[in-house]
Amino acid sequence: MPKIVDHEQRRRELAEALWRVISASGPTAVSIRSVAAEAGWSPGALRHYFPTREDLLVFAVNLSEERVTERVLALRHTQSPDTPLLERVAEYAEQLLPLDQTRRTEYRAWEAAGILGEYDRDREQRWTSQRRLYRQLAAAITGLPVQDPFQPHPDPWTEEWSGYLHTLVDGFALQLMVTPGMTDPEDVRHRLRAFLSRVEEAWHRHAGS
Repeated sequence: MPKIVDHEQRRRELAEALWRVISASGPTAVSIRSVAAEAGWSPGALRHYFPTREDLLVFAVNLSEERVTERVLALRHTQSPDTPLLERVAEYAEQLLPLDQTRRTEYRAWEAAGILGEYDRDREQRWTSQRRLYRQLAAAITGLPVQDPFQPHPDPWTEEWSGYLHTLVDGFALQLMVTPGMTDPEDVRHRLRAFLSRVEEAWHRHAGS
């Protein structure tokens, strides 16, 4: 009986090999040969799944998005019902911050894909996917539902503050990666919660005006 090959699992193994190359040597070290060597494959076998380096990077970044989503969904089952809303939102946002080795490696995969941005066929879709999460978080604080998270939020105030949150988290992520010895993760967590508290306060003022 012929052996059944799990092609999706093999693609994931290659993506993880890519992350290890990035983590060890940086984005510029990514190549078909370097990732194939890390995975214990031949370059020809790797090209069967990913013909170009760009194909490999796009898949790895999409896989990192899946993992972020999985972590966010898992939080819904582990957070206490008594956890304040602001704390729940902060914990969701933290899943996008490089606060541990797994998330640092995911960030570097994003960084590598960014270097090849002009070749990235999924760039627009990825940006929309990122904004979706921040729209949902800002909407959670304001209590306004998200009808279509892939579209701008119908409430301009929520859309504006979701953009601020997106920018803030991106800035924190960059600080954590570029100056890890000077950027305290606990301080980042504190500042994230302080910002979300300001969002909540601003929303109450906006809603009461």
